[in-house]
Amino acid sequence: MRINTFISAIAIMALTTGCSILRNNQSKTPPTTASSTATNNTATTQTSKTETPALDDIIDNMKGEWSIVEVNGTKVTVNGENHPKITLNPAESRTGVMEVIGFNGCNYLNGMWNIKENKITPSGEFISTLKACPDAPYEFAVSKAINEVASYKLTDASNMSLLSSDGRVVMKLHKQNLAFLNGAWKVTAIEGKAITAKIKIVIDVEEKRVHGNAGCNLINGEIIVNLDKGNGIEFKNLATSRMICPDIATEQAFLLALENVDTAAEGETPNQAVLKDNDGKTILSLTRLSPDEIAD
Repeated sequence: MRINTFISAIAIMALTTGCSILRNNQSKTPPTTASSTATNNTATTQTSKTETPALDDIIDNMKGEWSIVEVNGTKVTVNGENHPKITLNPAESRTGVMEVIGFNGCNYLNGMWNIKENKITPSGEFISTLKACPDAPYEFAVSKAINEVASYKLTDASNMSLLSSDGRVVMKLHKQNLAFLNGAWKVTAIEGKAITAKIKIVIDVEEKRVHGNAGCNLINGEIIVNLDKGNGIEFKNLATSRMICPDIATEQAFLLALENVDTAAEGETPNQAVLKDNDGKTILSLTRLSPDEIAD
């Protein structure tokens, strides 16, 4: 491992959500009797419960990196960096417009979508890179599907379907939900065994970086978000300084476990998380650092 020194900075991230706008379709016809008044009031109450998501909420729910898990009824099973995906970002200074970056396993497709309620209208044609790939089984299907998109349906915060103008599902998308890992953590257990070593790491999923103190030596590395499985995450290209320490065995056990991480999961509280290997076994237990612990 190469010597790598750095200064760690802790970012506190806050998620905000907007509010829905209520659509009121109350009749303007005035009541003529007490009975009709009661009826109209009931209708008004029922109508006011009908909610239409605000455009900002729609954009916020759609933005981010989505893994393409199915295209035209065929499941996508490509592993690693060649997994097809779509990244959606709100266009600056253009309300209701989403920048679209599609990856079909070989080439990137760039374009824009106008979003209105659940409808999607392309804003111009998609432009594609022209790389030739010997093995890209979904290249044509993904490119064709992106150009057929006319609406969307959000199943939940992590799953979305894109539909054609005739209502056919052309793509199913999945978004990794790893935001709970962002922040500063202390390692409390390795392979289920509690430790006393002060191992502290900072995880930044968006920047795809991890850094901190492995108990004695400083550590710096990269994060790979695995789109092929739910909450798939890997820690790669780890580098540390090379000081000799009394409890170097615990540090080495931590580094080995970190390299074997395959997925992540939330713990029993928002201040806990676990990292698991490819067999689903918990190999690292994390507890979020308090401000005093961060400063220590």
